Amino acid sequence: MIVVRHSYISARRQPRIGGKPPGVVAMGKALAHVKYIQHRPGEDREKGGREFFGEGDDELSARRLRKAVKEMANAKVVVHKVTLAPEINPADKKAFTREVMKELGSEKGLDLNWFAVEHNNTDHHHIHVVILGKDKNGRDVHIDKRDYDKIKEYGDRHLERVHPLEMERARADREKKEHDRLQARKVERDMRKIQGLELPWMHKQIIREQLEPYSKWKEQQLAKERAKSDGKDKAPAEEKPYFQDTIEAAGKEWSKRNTLGELKELNKHLWDNYDERIDVQEYKKLVAWIKEKERFGEKNRDEGAKEKGQDEAKKPAKEKDHFVYEGNKYSKLSFYDELASLNSRVHDKDAPRMPIENYQQMRTWLEDADRSRWSGVLERQMEASKKQFGKEGAAKTMPDNFRMVNPLQDAVMRNPVVGMFMAGASVANELVKWIPLTDQRDRLKEGRDALEAAKLDKHQEHNQPGRPEERKAQDRETIEKLDKAIDENQATRDKSKDDKKKKKKDRGDDEDPFTFDPWGRY
Repeated sequence: MIVVRHSYISARRQPRIGGKPPGVVAMGKALAHVKYIQHRPGEDREKGGREFFGEGDDELSARRLRKAVKEMANAKVVVHKVTLAPEINPADKKAFTREVMKELGSEKGLDLNWFAVEHNNTDHHHIHVVILGKDKNGRDVHIDKRDYDKIKEYGDRHLERVHPLEMERARADREKKEHDRLQARKVERDMRKIQGLELPWMHKQIIREQLEPYSKWKEQQLAKERAKSDGKDKAPAEEKPYFQDTIEAAGKEWSKRNTLGELKELNKHLWDNYDERIDVQEYKKLVAWIKEKERFGEKNRDEGAKEKGQDEAKKPAKEKDHFVYEGNKYSKLSFYDELASLNSRVHDKDAPRMPIENYQQMRTWLEDADRSRWSGVLERQMEASKKQFGKEGAAKTMPDNFRMVNPLQDAVMRNPVVGMFMAGASVANELVKWIPLTDQRDRLKEGRDALEAAKLDKHQEHNQPGRPEERKAQDRETIEKLDKAIDENQATRDKSKDDKKKKKKDRGDDEDPFTFDPWGRY
């Protein structure tokens, strides 16, 4: 495995320093880099500096190389700086570098003009390669991220051919280190679970549900959809030139210069990481870039299409409530498991391409389904825990003390946070026990109060000025009936009190509770 680092020096990206034009500043930086890699301090530095080597020469003149760099003053890129750090130390670094550069130039169709120097003064041996901005035929040299994988492939091919045993040993060591790292992470995570710093049974959506309840979130989504259907969305901002129109996301700056794959990866990263999501206007800009690049790719593949068909392809597709992918139909009513499986499928390398509009719909439906299924789960878990806790308490009082232990419940109950919840449930259970289950209300007294209130209301109606005599007569008749009902209620209350006193006397509850019985007990 090879680590590849690349950067370049261009006059277009250099500011004026001390009144010097950008071209002069870029040339100075390029010459300074050449001097640095030749004379960097270290035990491997020879007298007069390290020796440069190239495609066919083992000892190149530093003066000749500086002259070649100065001739790149009018090139778009003065030099490319490439660092090759193979996992194992090649026996012949020059042969290794020459093969990699030859394969790279052949792949790109360029006759690269380059020179390099070895660095063995650190624990990690590496080779510094300087590629001039124009090849031997005067064509511009452009190196991007896609070339990094090719360089790694060429280097691994050389090492596996020349050093097969060392490569196998290095691969085994790398796999062992990765395994040890994952094991250490697992041990650390298990320790955090034991300490209560991490809740393995709790999904991240549950935490979000407490901070932003699903009902409120759903209302906001519906309001956005209604505003969109009513045409209340703000008009998009005026489009800027591609080199100025950028967005900040995931700690980096993005623009149309990024490839379609990079923009799609950013889109997936924003969907998967809720806390790193960007402003909606910037996100719309990202989606517009992806759509434009997809349309451009379709146009290149269908150069023979008719002009009318091309115009229709440029029109944005209307949003639908469903779409079909690999013969299966998906909509907002699809289950979470179906959408999650589709989300995993579309990111496979061999999966058919899904249009960005359908991908956005799928991720929106997936998030909605995910939040819906976790809505209120904490309350349900609390209720289930309380019921289970009550069943365990009842089982302890059984004659044979027979209990069945659920392994999942036992693991959950060992969590300190769940223990805190169970302590609260236990206190609530004790408080409920103190509440008498019998009806303690005095129904007769409540009935008397209601009759008294009705009698008072009738008196007020009877004394209202201008009330007809016929209605007053009805009021007096109603008041008499209420008085009779109040007397009957009082008689019933007196009889009930007498019955209670008689029952208390028969039980012996009226005796002094602090007297001793014949055996000396209370």
